[in-house]
Amino acid sequence: MSLQDTLQAVKALKAKERYDALKKPFELYSEHVDVTGSELACLTILVNLVSKDAVELEDLRHAKHVLKSDEFWGKFSKVASQLHTHNLKWPDSRVNLKHHIRALPEIGVLPKFGWSGNSGDYRFGRLLTSTFIWQGLEHSLISVWLGDFVAWRKAAYKLGITKVFWYQIKRDLEDLFQESHFPDVVDSYSPELQFPYKDQYLTVTPVASHETQLAIQHVTGLPMHSLSFPHPSALGVLCGSLGGHVRLIRLSPLGNQNVQRSSLGSLSLKNYLNPYVLTAIPAINLYRRIVDVRTYSSLRLKRRARLNALNTLDGILAEWVAPLVQVKLSSNVDGRIDGLGAEEQEFVESSSVDIEEFSRYLNRKLHGVLELGKYSRKFSYHQRLVGVTQKRLASLLRRLLLAETQSESNNTTFIILKSLRINEANGLNNPYVVGMPSIIGLYGFLHRFECQLREIYADISVDSFALHCGEYSYHASNNLPAPSIPDKEMRIKRSGITPEFKFDGKFSIIVKLHCLTDNAVLDVEQIKAAVPERLWGGSVHPPYLYENTEWAAIAYGSADLKRYLIRNLFFGNWITPEGEDGLELRKHLEKLNGKNELSLCLVGYKLLEKVKPRSVVSGIHAFCEPVVDLCCLKQTHKVIKPTKSIEQELFWRYVPVTQNCTTLRVSPVCGETHAASQSAEL
Repeated sequence: MSLQDTLQAVKALKAKERYDALKKPFELYSEHVDVTGSELACLTILVNLVSKDAVELEDLRHAKHVLKSDEFWGKFSKVASQLHTHNLKWPDSRVNLKHHIRALPEIGVLPKFGWSGNSGDYRFGRLLTSTFIWQGLEHSLISVWLGDFVAWRKAAYKLGITKVFWYQIKRDLEDLFQESHFPDVVDSYSPELQFPYKDQYLTVTPVASHETQLAIQHVTGLPMHSLSFPHPSALGVLCGSLGGHVRLIRLSPLGNQNVQRSSLGSLSLKNYLNPYVLTAIPAINLYRRIVDVRTYSSLRLKRRARLNALNTLDGILAEWVAPLVQVKLSSNVDGRIDGLGAEEQEFVESSSVDIEEFSRYLNRKLHGVLELGKYSRKFSYHQRLVGVTQKRLASLLRRLLLAETQSESNNTTFIILKSLRINEANGLNNPYVVGMPSIIGLYGFLHRFECQLREIYADISVDSFALHCGEYSYHASNNLPAPSIPDKEMRIKRSGITPEFKFDGKFSIIVKLHCLTDNAVLDVEQIKAAVPERLWGGSVHPPYLYENTEWAAIAYGSADLKRYLIRNLFFGNWITPEGEDGLELRKHLEKLNGKNELSLCLVGYKLLEKVKPRSVVSGIHAFCEPVVDLCCLKQTHKVIKPTKSIEQELFWRYVPVTQNCTTLRVSPVCGETHAASQSAEL
C-alpha cells in the first residue's frame, strides 16, 4: 500500500486513531509502505514522530519547528553514530552505551541498521532506522540522504533545511559510514568464549545480527517462542518497536516424535509388538495415503510423495518390532520370555534367522492387528498395502540384524557416554533459534574432556563426535540478574529481569578417538572420571541408580558400534549434519517448512573482524556472529545402513583453524572444508 492511499484512508478517523494509523507503517515490524511521490509527507511524518508534542503527524508547520531546534540535530548526530549492524546489548541491556558494531561491506549497498543506546533517544533511533519503499527499492532516511536524491532534497528544502546544511549532514554521514567500526574494549557484561587457535586460545564475543533478527519476526509456518523484556527500548529499536516481545524460532531435538522410554528390564507382554503403534491415528492416516490413488501434476511429485509415505511407514514398523529385536540382541536375556509366541521365541533364541520367513509371519500378525481395529480393519490385507508392509519389514530386519553379521575393521575406537542427564541447560544459545542444543557447545565440552583424558592417556585425542537425544523437556522463565546498579543513595539495586529458556533431557554422546599407538588399553572407570561436569551451561549427571545401566562403554569398530546402538539407543533422535552449508538463513527456513526431520542448530561463529589484541584472558579477541545451520533428526533404524558409513551419517568434526580463518565451526565428517579454512581475509 502506498503512503498516499494511507493518507486518504485515515482522513475520516479521529486524531488518536489517525496518529496510530500513520505511525504503524514506519515501525520495523510492519510491511514496507511505498512513499514514491510522497517524499515530503514521509519526511514530515518521520520528523513529527520524534516530537512528543506532535498531535497530527502530517503537520508540516510542526515539522519545520522541530527541525529548527539545535537539540534535534545534536541528538540526530549522536544517534547516527550509535547505529549498528549487530546489537551488543542483546540480550543484556547492561552493556555500555558507548559500545557499537558496524560491520560494513567494502563494496555494495549499506546493510540494514538497528540502534541501541539510551532509551530516552528511542524516537531518534526509530527516525534513522525506519525503512520504506521508494522507486521499487528499500530505503531509509540514511540511504536517501547519502544517495542525494533530488526528490528528497527538494522535500527537505520545503521543511526549512538549506542546501548547505543538507550537504554538511551528507558529508558527516559519509565519514561515519566509510568503514566498519568495532569497540576497542570488551564490556564486562558481554559473553566471552574461548576456542583453540593455533598454539593458543582465541576469545570471541557473539553478537546478534539486526537484519537476521528482523527477518525472523516475519517468519510464518514454524513454531515460535516469544521472549518478553521489561525495558524493551533499552535493548534497541527492534525490541522497542515490538513492545519487548521478540520472536525466535522454537525447535526441539525430538521433533514431533513420541519417544518410548521403556528400558529392556521393564518390557512386558504389552511392550512386545505393541498393537497401539499400528492402530494409532497417525498410522491410520498413513495407510490411507499409501492405498489412495491420487493424481499428481508430475511423475516426480508422485514419486516424492510415495517415498515420503514409505519413510514414515518405516518409522512405525521400526517402533513396532524394535523391542523384539532389542531382546534378541541383548546378552542378559536367558530362558523363555513370557508373552512371546513360538515363532517370536524361536526368533529370539535362534542364532541364524530366516528373515524372509519371519517377515512374512510379522506381516500376517500386523494385518491381524489391523483387522481387530475399528478404523483400521478396512486396511487389513489391502491389496495396495499387504505387499508393501511385507517388503518393508524384510528390509528393516536386514538392516537391524546386519550389525550381527557384518565384518568390519576394529581399528577404530569409540567412547560411548550413554543417557547423561543434563539439567538446566541453556536453550537460548543464539539470538535466532531456541530449544536446540548447541553442537559447537558440545565441541567445547569434548575439548575439555580431551584435555582431562590426556592427563591419563597422553597419546589420545578426539577426532569426531555424535549426539543422541532420548528425553527432552523445556521450560521458559525469567532470570533475576545479580545486583549491579547503585542508586542515588549508593544502595545496590538490580537492573531488572531477563528472560531465559532452559531445557532438561537425556543425551548420549559418541566420541571417536584418534590413537597414536595401536595398543592403547582404555579403562572405563578412568574415562568416567574425565567427563566434565558442565555442558551447555547445565549440570551433567549419570543415569539414576534405579535404572541399573552402565553409562560409559567402549566400542571397537563400526560393527560393534552398530550393535550397541540397536541394543541401547534405538529410541530417540540423532542430531546429524545435513551437509548443506553456505546457504542463507532465509533458505534454511524455506527448507524447514513441511519437513519434520529437518531442524536448525548452532554450529559455530563467523568472525566479523580480524583477530586483534584486547584486554581479555587469552590476549587476542574478535567479535563474531552465530552461525546457524541445518541438521537432520534421524532415528537409529535410519542411520544403520549397509551402503553408507555410520560416521558419514552421524558424526560431526571441528574444522581446524587455518592461517586466515573467518569461521570457527563444526561440520560433517564427510564434508569438505568450510568457511573456516577459507583464506579470504575480512
